Amino acid sequence: MTTTLGLMVLCGTIVGLGATAIVAGALKRTLRLSDVLAVLDGVDPLPLPTMNENPGGLEAVGGWLQRRLRLPLSTKQQQLLLLQDRSVADFFTEKLVLSLAGFLLPTLWLVLQMALGSTPGPLPLLFSVLGAVGGYFLADLRLSRSSTQLRRTTTESIHTFFDLVALERMANASASQAVAAAANISDAPLFRRITAGLERARLEQSAPWPELRRVGREWNIPELDDFADVMKLEEQGAALAGVLQSRVKELRDAHLAQQRATAHEATESLTLWMTLPALLLGLTFIIPPLLKLTSS
Repeated sequence: MTTTLGLMVLCGTIVGLGATAIVAGALKRTLRLSDVLAVLDGVDPLPLPTMNENPGGLEAVGGWLQRRLRLPLSTKQQQLLLLQDRSVADFFTEKLVLSLAGFLLPTLWLVLQMALGSTPGPLPLLFSVLGAVGGYFLADLRLSRSSTQLRRTTTESIHTFFDLVALERMANASASQAVAAAANISDAPLFRRITAGLERARLEQSAPWPELRRVGREWNIPELDDFADVMKLEEQGAALAGVLQSRVKELRDAHLAQQRATAHEATESLTLWMTLPALLLGLTFIIPPLLKLTSS
């Protein structure tokens, strides 16, 4: 009897310590491995979008859940949130609202069944769990579906930025002055980020071109790397106006070719659906004679 009681106490202690370790590990924030490796390589890690430093209401709840539960957020999703000028807290608030909606709708069905006097089955509870899971991932799907339009808008914005810089250079402005003036023209998220990077470089009294490359990595805009290389040629005394205009024309031609290829693929994908009405019309003329031949 004593041995059995001792084993039960030992098992209970082990379970309690395990539960305590799990809770402590869940509450303790750890560094992301990608950020640690980026720092060791001398590269700034991709920052999480934080557009609202002091969120309130449901947004604060969504941010708290993401931090405490350490819910995953991929690099592509971070870039899409930056393009949409949204914070991580706002994104997880959307997840929370959609999950609650998916959970409560079948529950409302269960309450209505009980109010009408019928015996509810376990099916609404199953639908509640499925609805909560589906609502959580619905936000990811909506964000992913907006990637094409956001990428197109960002590409057009960066090409407009290049044109504005070229115009400033033609007005005899220096390279850094041209970039700063072009970035201050618009209040778009990308222009604000470039302006913040240039201001940071000015305060650090360093060249702005590494900061532009950092923005290109954060927002996945490789054109900014080429742009920074072209603007850096000013240090060698090169004439930037002609070189910059040529590079901007090349980027625009490449973007136009990509858009034409995408439109061609979309047109070819519609070819099958365009031929279906003709096939159905042809079948309406062929089937009656065939039926008459087979019946005779």
